[in-house]
This record gives sequence, structure tokens and C-alpha cells, in this order.
Amino acid sequence: MLIMGTKKYPGENEFSQFIAKNGGYYSAYTAIDHTNYYCSSKTDELRPLLDRFSRFFFEPLFTASSAEKEINAINSEHEKNKADDNWRLEQLKRSLSVPNHPFNMFGTGTKQTLWDIPKKKKIKICRKLLKFYSKWYSSHLMNLAVLGKEDLTTLEDMVVSLFKHIKKKNINLPTWTDPIYKKEQLATKTIVVPIKDIRQLIVNFLLKDQQPFYKAMPIDYLNALFGDKGPTSISAILMKKGWSTGVLANNIVEARGIEYYEIYVELTEVGLDHVDDIVKLIFQYVIMLKRNGPEPWFHEETKVIKAIEFYFKDKESPLPYVCTITPRMIRYKIRDCLIAEHLIEEWKPELITELMTYFTPDNMRITVVSKTYQNQTYAVDPYYGTRYSVLKIPEKTLNNWRNAKVSEDFKIPSRNEYIANKFSIVPIGYNKSKIPQIFYSSSIIRCWLNTDTVFRLPKAYISVEFYSPIVAIDPLNCNIMDIFVRLFNEDFSQHTCVANRAILHSKIKSRIFGFNIKFDGFNHKMHHLVRRTIAKLLAFKIDPKRLEIIKEEKIRELNNIKMEQPYLSAMRYSSLILSEVAWSPFELLRFIDNINANDVRHFIDKFLSHMFIEAMLYGNVDKQMASILIYELKRACLTCVGFRPLLPQEMIRSREVEMDDGESKLYERVSYFHSSSCVYVNLQCGIQSTKDNMVVSLFKQIIEESCYNILRTQEQLGYVVMSLSGKSNGVLYVGILVQSSHSPTFVHTRIENYLSTVEELLNDLSEDDFSKNKDSLSIKLAEKPKSQSEQAAIFRSEIKNHYYNFNRAKIEVEELRSITKSDIIDFYNEKISRTGSKRRKLAVHIKSSMNDAIDKLKSTSNLPADKYSLAIMNVQKIKDIIEFKKSHRLYPVPKSFIPIETTPIKLLNDDPDILYYGIPHGRRRNEFSTL
Repeated sequence: MLIMGTKKYPGENEFSQFIAKNGGYYSAYTAIDHTNYYCSSKTDELRPLLDRFSRFFFEPLFTASSAEKEINAINSEHEKNKADDNWRLEQLKRSLSVPNHPFNMFGTGTKQTLWDIPKKKKIKICRKLLKFYSKWYSSHLMNLAVLGKEDLTTLEDMVVSLFKHIKKKNINLPTWTDPIYKKEQLATKTIVVPIKDIRQLIVNFLLKDQQPFYKAMPIDYLNALFGDKGPTSISAILMKKGWSTGVLANNIVEARGIEYYEIYVELTEVGLDHVDDIVKLIFQYVIMLKRNGPEPWFHEETKVIKAIEFYFKDKESPLPYVCTITPRMIRYKIRDCLIAEHLIEEWKPELITELMTYFTPDNMRITVVSKTYQNQTYAVDPYYGTRYSVLKIPEKTLNNWRNAKVSEDFKIPSRNEYIANKFSIVPIGYNKSKIPQIFYSSSIIRCWLNTDTVFRLPKAYISVEFYSPIVAIDPLNCNIMDIFVRLFNEDFSQHTCVANRAILHSKIKSRIFGFNIKFDGFNHKMHHLVRRTIAKLLAFKIDPKRLEIIKEEKIRELNNIKMEQPYLSAMRYSSLILSEVAWSPFELLRFIDNINANDVRHFIDKFLSHMFIEAMLYGNVDKQMASILIYELKRACLTCVGFRPLLPQEMIRSREVEMDDGESKLYERVSYFHSSSCVYVNLQCGIQSTKDNMVVSLFKQIIEESCYNILRTQEQLGYVVMSLSGKSNGVLYVGILVQSSHSPTFVHTRIENYLSTVEELLNDLSEDDFSKNKDSLSIKLAEKPKSQSEQAAIFRSEIKNHYYNFNRAKIEVEELRSITKSDIIDFYNEKISRTGSKRRKLAVHIKSSMNDAIDKLKSTSNLPADKYSLAIMNVQKIKDIIEFKKSHRLYPVPKSFIPIETTPIKLLNDDPDILYYGIPHGRRRNEFSTL
């Protein structure tokens, strides 16, 4: 409500228009004990931005028309969340707390709670809003963070002059010291029936507020222990028993004074029958920790890790950074708010000992989530319809946990061998290129190398793509690849968790053409992790028992996809229809049941003996690091029985289905789990080129604010409204997506109606406004990465997609300067307008079975009801996706953009028996490994 008009700037969308023209962003979130507003501008318009922003807090309008619109948006958001198990579980935490406690409330709102009920009680909504605002929006309860390129004195003067009008009111900052759960709510087990087929055990322990102890961070000591995945951890023991696929643990701060510890266990089918045994294991782990007492060396290790992470911290993006600072200003002393949560300054073992006293059966709540409780519940949550029962845990069970004996399976982790202790920066030398260069290229491996010359931090980023066309051939192979990757990650997690704790990360992800291994973090000991990962990959043994557990988990995930949000389904089906190689969840499910350990081993052996590898090294890396990686990767190839390189014709890339000029297709699916429907209109705009990329991006920049304002704010179609642009397999598109309680047919006509108004929008666009949009997009594109990780992601994306346009931003900004208003109008007339000669439209409707109310909409909607028929738009339905693909051409593969300067740094011998620097395979191996 605050952003929808102030006395000086009364227009409902004035602020959003200003943000859009200046390439910025704005939003807000509501936590339990604070609301956080944030905004940004990419241009030098900081003072005008703050002038508009500051007025939200001393002269908002709170008009009745705006209030009703925002309540509709809240209701739409609630409808979106009703079938989301996370939202349902969060509400249960509140609903089952102490009655009449402020925590025991509805967490969001609906039209009924915010509009209908108050109106029946003759309550004036705007008056209520003003009363709340007048009470709580007081200068001494507000914290502000501003980041700009101006000097501190200028920033301070600017802030004081604009924000001094906010009044200080007679109200104190509240803290909630009464516990949210008392004896009646503790020592209980809540069973919950979820929407998705999930199995979870959640164990909560009430804690004393830990905020006053932030300099000692005792909670971080516990988080490191409970989050351990090593061989003597809770996670490892539960996996060994076949009861769990993962454990997470963390403290949760709900509000000032309200804190608890949560241990989350992802259960297997067998694990669901051993909930009491799992809880007992948790208490056995607690007993081990109490018996050992706080370990000074483990505290020191935690302190050192947090310190090196902080001192070599990447710069953050400005908006998220200021957004995290303001809540910290409430919790910590101002002088500490930049370092709190990062640096441990005190060692207070007594605080850790005290923390452990809260981990008792009498101070605990258990929540078990499973579809198997379908007929065992007696209560229904009034807001989300969640079915649940609350049971008091029998005294016998509590005693069993209280008297749990020490288990020799549990020990605290060993000392961490991956903590970096050398932070030297590699010399740049002659390699001053700002983009990756080909360091090594052969028929089996291509390696890109770029030494960071900008950020100069002791961190490295390595990405390795393992590619083979056999994965994408059919859904069976896709399933096997994904199962293998999951098995590997699970097994190797007992090792990688140690490295992760030392800020050295590795992860394998499956892809449609193979898998990717990514390493990032401090480079000092990264080569050890690289070597161990590849060695483990080659020697990995498939555990049939774990395979069945992982397979069952994947089957549940695929089945759960039909319950995803309608807007996600709409985008999924659009991609499925237009991508040459894509398998639906239903196709994947058909080819998964009979997969066994032999199938996985045979497939992986075949994959590893017939592949191409493309790697990238960036950051604090040099030729030596690249040489080690090449050596390990070549060894991985050469040790595979019968290895042979891929032939050139096997190096295929996924392509996009090419629709015909003037073609308009519709694909429909029904959602049985959400009350909202969704429409996604995807307009194909041809194969990418530098100019076309900029035309599409600039068109989206121009329409973004008006699309959101008209379809969401004015027409109130739904909470999720997006204008999209991008490329898929090198093919450009513009899209509009709306998730709504209205029927898809109606929403579709409103989208088309909006697109018809864009012609007038473009024609009326002044040259000044057109230039501002160009400037705004230029600034976005030309914005330099703020961190090594951002730069690494850009390079990685170019290599993964085979574009190799590492100077994309510079090239495209240069091209953008030449784009004229006529180019945008021609693009609209040709490819976006309904009468466009080259318009190619795919629409996806996800229709809710719970809300088929088109007749009702005709009578209740204040929008025109004369265009409900899709026939007038000449839309033809797709009845079979396979037949659709068969009847269409494929776009050609987009050309790669490989600049001249990316010739190999040093051309190496391509003989498979010769390694870098002429080291023969099998000789001087130990010597080479210790470089």
C-alpha cells in the first residue's frame, strides 16, 4: 500500500514507472516482527529515488481503491500458496502454539479475513491501515541503509534532508519473552497429511533467545556439529541404516525473543516406521556432545573458517547487501552490524553447555509428515485445509529417550584438512586477458583458462562438463544418469561436507547430455579435492540398497511434479514442446522401475569410455593448476577400458522446434491440486544474433512496467504476472505469463488485448523516454560483475551453452546504441502483433479443475466480456506433442562466437599417451602430483 501513491507523487504506478525507467528494482517483505522495504536504481538518480522512497513513511495516501486491489493481490498470493506444503507446515507451527500468544495467528491473509469480515463488522479498512501505520511507523523503530557512489558526507546530508520528516512516536520496540510452546504443547507428536508425496521428520527444541551472545556464537558451534555429514554423524548413521536420505539442522529466529532449534530429517519408506528410533539416535548424539563437552579446538576451527571467509569475502550485489543490513541493525549494536554473524570474537564454553540443556524430550515437539496418515487425523487447519492430529508422546517413550545410552557410532568430526592457510595471489604475468583462453584442446578435452586480474582473491572456480550423446537418446538413459549422480553425491557427501565447511565446495549435477562437476572456494587445497573427486568417480561402487532408496525418491519427485505451481507447469510444457530433446515426467516414470545396479554400472562405464570433456578454470589459477586438472581428466579417460573420442558428428547440440510464420498453437493441461489456472503466451522471435538479442531485450524493457501495471494492478488478473524474454537453444522469445483464478480462456484474451495496446504504447513513446529505456538497459548490461563468483557464472554460462561470447556485454551494449525506435516498432508489427507476418505463438493453458467458472466471471468481472472465444484468435490445439514435433522443422544450431584471442595459449601434443609438459602416462606420477 505504501508505494501506491503519496501526496507529492499520487499516481498508483508512479514509483514503479520511475524504477523501470532507471533500470532498478523494488520490493518488500513482511516478517513476523519487521517489514523490510528496498529499492535500487542503476542510474545516477539516487536523490529522486530517495525522495520518492522516503515519502512512503510520512505521507502515504492509503486510498480505498488501492486497498481493495492489494487485498485482492494478497488473496491471490494465498491461493497460490494453499497447496504448498512449506506454507502449510509454517502455519501449523503458529496454530499449535500457546493460544492467544501473538505468534498464534494467521501468517498472511485472504480477502475474507481482510475485506469481507471487516465489512460485515462495519470496520473501515483504510482507517485500520492508518491506525496501524500511525502507531508503528516511528522514526526510532526504523533503520535505513543507503549505498551509493557518493561520499559519506553527501549521502548523510541527502538522507537527513529527505527522511527527517518521519515522526518519532510514543511506542517501544516489542520483544516476546513468553514461550510460544508450554507444557501442553511440548512432548507432542503432530502427524500431518501433505499435498505432495513427501516424508519428513521435524524435531524442534525451544531455545533461549541467542541474540545477546552474538559475539560468541555458541549456536554456530552446534550448527557445525548437527550439520556434519561425516562417517560418525547423525546423517551418515541414518543413511547407513536406510532410514533417511538427508538431514538438515539449524536454529530458527522467528522474532525478537522467539527462537528454536530445528532438526529436519528426510525419511525413507523404512525410516517412517522408525521415527522413535531416529529421535532416540538424536538424543544419543546429544549425550555424546554433553559427555565430550565444548571442544576448544573445534571452536577455534569454526572461528578461523568464519574469519577467512569474512576477510576474503566477495563483494555482494548492492541491493541484497543493504537489504540484509537493516534487520541486523535491529538485532545488534550499530558498530557490529557489518561483522555480526561473520566474526566470532569470544570463547564462552558455558554458553554451549547451557544450549545443550534445552535438548531434552520434555522441551521438544515432533512433526511427522506423510501421505500414510491419510485416515488417521482428526483436525483441519482453517486457513490451508491441512489435515493433522496432535498426540501426547507416551511417558514410556519419553523415558526411553531420557535414558538413552551412549552410542559408539557417534563422534565429533576430525580436524579439517581442507582449511586454507596460504592465501598468496598468483602473478598475472603475461596472461592479462580479461576473458578465458583455450589452454588445451584435443579430441577428448578442451580447457579454458582465465587468471582473475580484477578481484585478486585467493579463490578459484572450476567447471567440468562431461558430454556424451548417449544420455539424451531416451528417458531410460536420462534416468540412469540422474540416479548415478544422486548416488555419487550422497556417498561422497561424507567427504565433501568437510571441504564445504572449509569454504571449498564441489557438486555434481546431471544434464541432458551428461553431467557437470563444479568446484569453487579457496584455491589453496582445491587440487586435493579435484583429485579425490575424479578418483572416486572412476572407482565408485553402486550400492543396490541405496539405489533402490534413491530410485524411490526420484519416482516420488516425478509424481510430485503434477502438484507444482501452475505457472511452473506452464513454462515446463512450453519448453517440452519446443525443445528437440526433452522428456516429460510421465515419460521418465515409464522407464525407471526396472533400473538396477548393473544397469547403472554398465551405462556409466559406457559413458566414461566414450565422451568429450570441456573444462573452465577461473580465478586465482595459473597454468600449473590447469595442468593438474588436465592430467587428472586425461587419466580419467585413459584408464577407461576401450576409451575412444567422440566423432565430430557426435558432438550434437540440442535444437529448438521452429514454428511457421503465422502459426498459433495451444496446449492444454488440467491441474487437480491448485485453485488457480495459468496462461503462458510464448512468441518465438527467431534465432539469436547480436542485434536481435538487443531488440528483444529492449522491447521487454519497454513493456515490463505497463504489462505488470495493467494485467496485475489494474485488471487484477492474479498475483503472478510476468513479462519474459530470453533464448532457448539459441532461439529468442518474448513471453507473458499470468496465474489467475479466472478461466484460462478469459486470461488469454486479456493478454492478447494487452499486446494490442502495445502498438499505441510504442507510437506514443517520446524519443526522450525511448532513450531513457535504452540507457537503462545499457546500464544493466554493462554493469560489471561485483564478485569473482558472478564473473565465473558468466563465463560458465557461455561455455555450457556453447556460445563462447565472453565479451557479450560490451558487444551488445555497442549494438544497442544503434537500435532505433523504428526497429522496435518493426519488431512488434512483424513478430508480436496479432496481425504480424512472422508471428509464431505457442500458448499453454494450465486449467484448474477446482475453479471452472467462466460464466460466473462474465457476470462478475468488470472487464469486457466480448472476447471469450479463442476461435477469433485462430488458435489450433496441440493434441499430441510428438506429432507436433514431427511436423515441424528444427532451427539451425546457433553459431558459436569464439573471439580470435582465444587461440590456445600453448598448443599441446594430442597423442593420448602423452600428458602435459611431455609427461608420459604412468611415469613420474608422484612427482607430477606434488607440483
